[in-house]
Amino acid sequence: MRAVFETTHTSRVKLSQTDPIVPIVGRRGRELSVVVPTRNEAGNVVALHDALWSTLADYDYEVIVVDDSDDGETRRLLRAACDADRRWTVIERTVEEQTGLGTAVATGITVSQGDAVCVMDGDLQHPPEIIPRLLAKIQAGADLAVASRYMKGGSRAGLAGPSRLWVSRACTWLAHLIFPETNRTSDPLTGFFCCKRQHVSGLELRPMGFKILLELLVCTPELKVADVPFVFAARQAGESKASTRQGVLFLRHLFSLFVYVPGSARWVKLSIVTGGGLAVFSALMYTLVRGGLPPVPSWIIAAAATLGCGIAFQQLVTVRNMATNRDPGGKKFHYPFAIVAALGSFTLLSLLTLQGRHALLALAVLAQSFGVLLTAALDHPWVTSLVRSRLPLPMLDLPRLAQRLDAQRAFWVPVGETPDTEQLRGLGKLVTADLIAAVSRSGQPLLVVDRPSPRPQPRVNIESNSALIVPRLDERGEIAAVAVLARRGRHPFGQRQLDEAMAWIGSTNRWSDSGITSVAVQ
Repeated sequence: MRAVFETTHTSRVKLSQTDPIVPIVGRRGRELSVVVPTRNEAGNVVALHDALWSTLADYDYEVIVVDDSDDGETRRLLRAACDADRRWTVIERTVEEQTGLGTAVATGITVSQGDAVCVMDGDLQHPPEIIPRLLAKIQAGADLAVASRYMKGGSRAGLAGPSRLWVSRACTWLAHLIFPETNRTSDPLTGFFCCKRQHVSGLELRPMGFKILLELLVCTPELKVADVPFVFAARQAGESKASTRQGVLFLRHLFSLFVYVPGSARWVKLSIVTGGGLAVFSALMYTLVRGGLPPVPSWIIAAAATLGCGIAFQQLVTVRNMATNRDPGGKKFHYPFAIVAALGSFTLLSLLTLQGRHALLALAVLAQSFGVLLTAALDHPWVTSLVRSRLPLPMLDLPRLAQRLDAQRAFWVPVGETPDTEQLRGLGKLVTADLIAAVSRSGQPLLVVDRPSPRPQPRVNIESNSALIVPRLDERGEIAAVAVLARRGRHPFGQRQLDEAMAWIGSTNRWSDSGITSVAVQ
């Protein structure tokens, strides 16, 4: 079937930054959503529609095109495609909203309704014929299926010129080197992939440039990934969007993932911490010994300083905000591990210096290196997971979370139910049944603070009412209940408490069986 588009009426979607996208909760999804970012692809729109129509004829699918075009022709053809095919939706972004291909894809994923979401380019360099193979991997149990140019059967022949081939390969090597999370696929920088929507729904992605898959791999290291080979085809029409600016954005994206995703690039961060700690220890040990201080006190002072610096560095670059849905306790294991490592290095130093014939500084550095490496080994996710699995960790419940957050009141409201008068007693207008119902519908957590007056207060001991309203998802990713935690005092809830509550409430695998019964904490 060859589509001929004639514009009759407009069936496109226009979004503005003043109208935020709110996921539709409870709407029946399709089997597949295909998200296509476009910019000035007038020569490919009809061919893309025909290819998707013929390839996906046996599937219940939708196509979401997020368009940033400014050529005057692409949007006319896309509107015609919407009129001709009810499965197509076009989101026309304004100039202010056009912040790159990655954000275009994130916008498309947000409004998608398919059980699986496939992302592809609109220039037909990503063959639509590969989509059923990607979807088959998802249906077979993979969380993320990647169309790879770098595995057997794949090819990057469509890249224009040898320079782009080398740049593409070098960027892939760099991503693999810095972020071990990307080694689950041979092509972490491809723009052609398919994933279960439940794994990206509600996930705030902030990609820069083209590389949204890199963002997804680093931010969701627990997903099971499968590769599917494909041949990167030559562009049929239009011009490539690759440029020096995209290269700069890629480097900025790497830096952003390194700094703002705790736990990412772990070996690089540990190398920085290890090297910095040994440098501090060596310099301080040398200075103290040369200044006439006895070896043991010198070691104690240098080791203590190194331990303090190491913990500070870890807070900054490695385990900062490491409380997650999988581990609400976060970084609590690092401190006993660091103490064990310090004792180990001191023991080794004592054994090496018994004869008194060796260079003290060299032996001290050797012993400290042993301790630092022991810390890194003990702090490895595999070791931490093994230790955690052997400890009798308590099941989570709402009273425990309320105690942790210093909340005076806490209760559950199951979806579809209305909180009773007793639950809302004493909360005034801070938390209402309508507000809880709104969170239940949208799935968006809320932090509410009720100040006594809009005027600035001369006293610092003024008490305020504050509340956290956080939805809890079940194993299918649907909202099961809403937790309400309230506090009155001089220090109202803030963003840190909201993040911690979301992490704990998101730990569905450790909540007790009575996790959503209506309990209250006074």
